[in-house]
Amino acid sequence: MAKKYKILITSLFLVSTIIVAGIYFVNGNKTTYSDEMILEESVLFENNLKVFLTSVEKSVQTYNDSIVNNKHQDINNVVLINFFTKLISNDNYFKGAFITNQKINFIIYSENSSWVTTYDTLTTDTLSTWKRLDSKLEVKSEWTDTYSFFHRNINQKTLLEGLENNEYVWMTTTSELPDRRNLITLVFNIDVAGKEMMTGFIFSAKDISNSFLSVLKYNRPLISIITDGGKIITPLITDDSSSISLYWKLQENVSQIIGRWSQKHDNKSHNYSFEKNHRIYWTAVSDIEDHIGIDGFAITLSDEDLDNASKMQNMIYLIISGILLLITIILAVAFFAKRKKKIVLSQSIHFVSLSDQEIEKMISRGETEFVEFKSSLRYDYREQKVNKVLEDVILKSIAAFANAKGGTLIIGVNDDLEVIGLNNDFSTLKKQDADYFELHLRKLINNQYGIAFANEHLSVTFPLISGEIICVIRISPSNVPVFLKVRNKQGHEVEKFYVRSGNASQEIASLKEINEYTKRRFDN
Repeated sequence: MAKKYKILITSLFLVSTIIVAGIYFVNGNKTTYSDEMILEESVLFENNLKVFLTSVEKSVQTYNDSIVNNKHQDINNVVLINFFTKLISNDNYFKGAFITNQKINFIIYSENSSWVTTYDTLTTDTLSTWKRLDSKLEVKSEWTDTYSFFHRNINQKTLLEGLENNEYVWMTTTSELPDRRNLITLVFNIDVAGKEMMTGFIFSAKDISNSFLSVLKYNRPLISIITDGGKIITPLITDDSSSISLYWKLQENVSQIIGRWSQKHDNKSHNYSFEKNHRIYWTAVSDIEDHIGIDGFAITLSDEDLDNASKMQNMIYLIISGILLLITIILAVAFFAKRKKKIVLSQSIHFVSLSDQEIEKMISRGETEFVEFKSSLRYDYREQKVNKVLEDVILKSIAAFANAKGGTLIIGVNDDLEVIGLNNDFSTLKKQDADYFELHLRKLINNQYGIAFANEHLSVTFPLISGEIICVIRISPSNVPVFLKVRNKQGHEVEKFYVRSGNASQEIASLKEINEYTKRRFDN
């Protein structure tokens, strides 16, 4: 890496450290007010909520277009499973769905990488027979529950009454089981082939809350969703029993606040504060544009929680500035140490510079035990495209020279001893010049044989011969065996051992021969 880039990178991290540290000190001296903070969180939450509701609307529209409006399709268990598994998989929030009327009850629900589903005719049995399906929708097990595994015993009469005045009804699950307690369901009526069906889309409050990161930075945020008709649902985003108990105690106050807000503030955003259990709480109530049965929301946070979150958020700036400072120091030390190491290692390379005339004379004599030519590094002249297999050929020749007596590998000269240059290789690289060619070449060598080998045993130059740029790689004998790692036909990585024999790079495949050769060559 060029010195100027090292300085630039280190400087950027240093400046970033100073800026973030400055933010920490400025915010530390800044007074924060709970009414302002709750308002800011309300705005952020509204944006996230709209994203979620837009996603729900899209899924409902897809459902209507594919199921409700398809008059010619036979709606059965297989059709519903295939449809909903795709729909749920393509939605970040979707957890499950149900379709029910007086005769049938269909439910499908996503559990990790599997699906649980039931399709009952309610006239024959009051129990549900469930099937677990794998990712390929193949049945892995079956069971019948003698309890309500899920939202089976839906009060259809109550929901139908709600659907008479509203197109959509939102509700929360009241299961005693923790993993099914934090569910939200959107219920709406549809007409399929002249039959009225009640449909429910099921969402996990916890999954949804993962997208509401701004609110989750607080300890115990209470979220209240205002639905059509002024009804309030409270999605649970925790299984902590103490938090749930606190929610129920606060919900009465929040419900009163929402009622007062609806009457006196024309549904415009407004903040409220109240006292509960010797603490001050703040509630921000806001309306949103009509979104699939949702009219507004309320966020409730304690004064103490708001203050702690403000301090914690500012502390994050201090932590980040500390991390950036540590990175700056590491980079500075690494760049300095690397530069020093490079100077020392460069002194261990004892290659006498070759003149252009000497290189031309070397080419004219052809390949020998100490000289080899290659047309290109990676450009296949026969196929006229990049062929990365050729890179292994270059690496093979380097290993062969290193395992023997050393030598010179010249890239840009064909078998007819014609200087064809590196322009075709340049054209395959991001930057089409000798510098980037060397960077790519050294990366290949470093990955195979290590930086130490490349610095101690290689010299790479780019002379201009016959009007063409070529690459001259000079390799000194290695003091340890050099193996080339390649993948065999089965895709397994294997090591191969090459030596220079005459004017060719020869593989020694026999383990016995490798041991004998390395003992003679490297142990003396």
